[in-house]
Amino acid sequence: MKFASILALLIAIPSFADSSVNAKRDSALEAINSCVKRNEVASRECRKLNENIATLVEIYNRGDKSVLPTLFRFTYLTDFYGSALLHDPNYFLSALNKLPEKDQRAVAAGMAGPSVGLRSQQSFEAIRTVLSGVPDAAPYKGTSQICLKTLERMNAAFFSTYFPPRTFVSAAADFQVRWYSSEMYALGEESLWPLAGHGAESTYRLTYIPGFSGPTSITLSLAPDGEGIVAIKTLDADREITRTNETVRASRDQLDRFVSLLDQAHYWTTPTELERTGLDGAEWILEAVRNSRYRVVVRWCPDIERKSREEIPFAEACRLLFEIAGYKRTGC
Repeated sequence: MKFASILALLIAIPSFADSSVNAKRDSALEAINSCVKRNEVASRECRKLNENIATLVEIYNRGDKSVLPTLFRFTYLTDFYGSALLHDPNYFLSALNKLPEKDQRAVAAGMAGPSVGLRSQQSFEAIRTVLSGVPDAAPYKGTSQICLKTLERMNAAFFSTYFPPRTFVSAAADFQVRWYSSEMYALGEESLWPLAGHGAESTYRLTYIPGFSGPTSITLSLAPDGEGIVAIKTLDADREITRTNETVRASRDQLDRFVSLLDQAHYWTTPTELERTGLDGAEWILEAVRNSRYRVVVRWCPDIERKSREEIPFAEACRLLFEIAGYKRTGC
């Protein structure tokens, strides 16, 4: 009789534990849904939002995958998304595939890393391998491609080298390389460095990165016979290409003025970057390949704050590229 009582107690313990976990899950879900519905960070329902999200992550990791659709609402869960994908790619991608494409893209961006990508190349390679290996016949193939393209764009610096080592030396150097590389890769631009493969006598590329819209690249190629061709690419705020490789011919007067302005700006000897003192605005990245030499100069809203004898002609040279390409900017 005593043995039977002990056995019944042992059987009841897992059931009690399960009910306790289910109660925690249901309580967290209810609080999160109330918070999302009110959409007020300071509301009573949202005061323990992070704690409730952590509860759902813990419950998911213990095997209850029913909470995943709720966790998809919070696209800053980068580490969780990566771990969940690697642990069970079939379930993760199947669940993500049920969301509208806009929401899929938001989750993909979260998984690819906040702002400028993942912290480690090892994490990037592991996730990339899984996404690349999804078979064409998989019902979530399209979703996996959205994730893969977003992952590669936001982490382009891990596999595309756009700048020589130590081009940037400030405390924000790593951030700059990853940010600029991401935008250049999104535009479909190839590296101008190393120099191999560039047949034009001279190549100049301006990458313009505004604060609140998509980037633009304008490339001027000077052939040995003196002919100049300008190509332009632009992306909208959703990183969709709106203009691709549209080309125009530059006149001799325009080319002479462009080269003259760069000479006045002391382009080949001026500092690669200056201390940035403003917010928002736009990054102007002007690269050049000439006589087997690579050079890049980066300015934030040139000649807005520093109206020096070098900054003004640098800005005018860049604006001339916009003019030749027939592109109208908004902002600095």
